[in-house]
Amino acid sequence: MTVSSGAVLRDFVDVTASLPRIVFVDHWSVAPGGTDVTLRFRSVDHGSGSGGGWVPTGDASGSVGWTPYQDALHTLLTVAPDGPTGERLGRDLRRIDPRSVVALADMLRLCGPVRV
Repeated sequence: MTVSSGAVLRDFVDVTASLPRIVFVDHWSVAPGGTDVTLRFRSVDHGSGSGGGWVPTGDASGSVGWTPYQDALHTLLTVAPDGPTGERLGRDLRRIDPRSVVALADMLRLCGPVRV
């Protein structure tokens, strides 16, 4: 969903109320320096009744390890070029389906070194 400048809170509430059960995932600016924002949502798994997103536990016991998605994203971001191209790639990788990110990292691992 894209929220344009000038939209009031009531507009946002009315639109989101018409959507199926969803959870807010991420946001990003439509254009650099612009005031329009795209909001990303993910549908709620109707069977579990949970939002399906990660929620911090408040537990101080430390990390339980990375998920395959986090590992794949790290793999791809570490080989991304510096500068605007790398920034665009990083932004786009965070927007696509996590399964696609894992598949891309697997392809990278199979191919070996890449041209940067």
